[in-house]
Amino acid sequence: MMAEVEIKIGDIIAAKKFGPLEHDFTGEVSKVYDNSVLVEIRDFDPADKTAVGDMNNRAVVRKSAAKIIEAKSDED
Repeated sequence: MMAEVEIKIGDIIAAKKFGPLEHDFTGEVSKVYDNSVLVEIRDFDPADKTAVGDMNNRAVVRKSAAKIIEAKSDED
């Protein structure tokens, strides 16, 4: 089994569209679970504005579907 990169709180991830979202989005990890992460949605398609608002700008994303685009540095 391939070791996955550990996703940490503060990392910025790219996630695929799901549920009410019609486009992919990016967000900051605010909580890490065993197989998923809670993401504060930061950047999304304007067409998804209502859906993002309905979700309180949060989404739970499977770790396997999350791609780290900016890892939080440990120096902070």
